[in-house]
Amino acid sequence: MPEKLSDDDSQKNRESRKGAILRLIILTLGMVINSGNPAQAEPLQGRIEHSQKLPAVNKMLKPGIHYDETANKPMSNAWVRIPAWLAGVWGTKEETAVFRENYQNGMSSREHRTFTAKSKFAYGKQVDKTGQIWHYVGVPYTSDTQMSGLIEYHQVLDKNVTQQSANKAVVRTKVIVIKVRKPSGSINETYQQESITVYTFNPAEDQIQMDSSTKAFGADGSPISLTRNLARIHRVSAFKVVDEEYGRDLKSLFHQFLLAQGLASLVPD
Repeated sequence: MPEKLSDDDSQKNRESRKGAILRLIILTLGMVINSGNPAQAEPLQGRIEHSQKLPAVNKMLKPGIHYDETANKPMSNAWVRIPAWLAGVWGTKEETAVFRENYQNGMSSREHRTFTAKSKFAYGKQVDKTGQIWHYVGVPYTSDTQMSGLIEYHQVLDKNVTQQSANKAVVRTKVIVIKVRKPSGSINETYQQESITVYTFNPAEDQIQMDSSTKAFGADGSPISLTRNLARIHRVSAFKVVDEEYGRDLKSLFHQFLLAQGLASLVPD
């Protein structure tokens, strides 16, 4: 027969069991809280990280200031090398939003929402002497879109392409968006965007899986929101060398770029 416990021992056991239950509850709550952490729940492929904060924009681009169109940047002669499979014309019909977070109110959602997003875009313009394909990015530059009562300017500061593996490439872009009232010309809103897009090529189907994450920052550089979208991209047409586009002599610009970079050996014949 087991030894009978004293009243003191029984009390200690009851307290011990209560402590164990309390620790279990705390541990369980911690697991539930952590499982809702968007940084852990929705990582971008390859765990590529966004900036925590960006530098503040120039004070002349802040809301209330009159927008000076002379600040618009013409396209430069910047090029990036891309993997051969990414070269060509691509198209998509829809995207699926899989994650959204508002840093200002702490709200987030992992509800999947598919929406129409018809687009067509091309990568690759010129080929060097070794057969490697290059894409013209022209950063930094400014583009504009006319909207009802507004002009939206995009100052594209940076765009680069890096190849992570044989069938995976990452495109990173940084943009300042300035919304200007018409006809006054005063700046209504300014924010920044950092986009990281992972392209994973499926050679068997000649398709690309897109995993895109966009983080918005205020004019002061503080984070505002994060969105993540997925899409399946199909090839519209194969790569072709583009010597001229929108009035720009890309063939000549490419030669100038290679020579300026000390890559004369890569200048095509």
